[in-house]
Amino acid sequence: MKFLKDKKGVFGLNAVQSFFATILGLALLAFIIVIIMGLLSTTSILAQSSTTVYNETPAHVNTTGYTLATATTNGFANPVITQIWNHSAGGGTVYNQSIGIGNASVTSAGVVTNTVPATWNFTDVKISYTYSYDSLQQNNLKAITDNTSTGITGFFGSITPVYAILAVLVIILVLVVLVRVVQTPTGARETPQL
Repeated sequence: MKFLKDKKGVFGLNAVQSFFATILGLALLAFIIVIIMGLLSTTSILAQSSTTVYNETPAHVNTTGYTLATATTNGFANPVITQIWNHSAGGGTVYNQSIGIGNASVTSAGVVTNTVPATWNFTDVKISYTYSYDSLQQNNLKAITDNTSTGITGFFGSITPVYAILAVLVIILVLVVLVRVVQTPTGARETPQL
């Protein structure tokens, strides 16, 4: 195949080169967006919110474990028990008995168990605690990254093999054109046309 040359370079290849450079630029931009979305889904740029729950009941403190009611909150983390009360009716009277926070522990998943042989199985144990959770902005960011990831996965999952073969052929064509364009033309003063 012989290409005709004019003063600006190989005739007709400038437009093809520009077209494929644009396609490659868009593909690179899409790849960067996918990487950024992946990084944003695990980012800690947005700080978690925190709150305190007072006197959650009914609860118990024993070896079977009690799961805090807020443990299913998005981004639930860092639970810390601040107070435990045994609020029970004994002999017809209501009393509050403080259960030292050292007598119980809480896991990162929000499960409270006893740390001493004593147990408090009453259904009217009250637990106060603090915890962190995902803010509205974090939930929105996660929704966006999840939707983008699902869309990209769905798109490539629905591409038939014919389109995949066409994509490979386009890539090969781009490489062939780039090799032809970059080859140094004959002549001492001429430089490669990019």
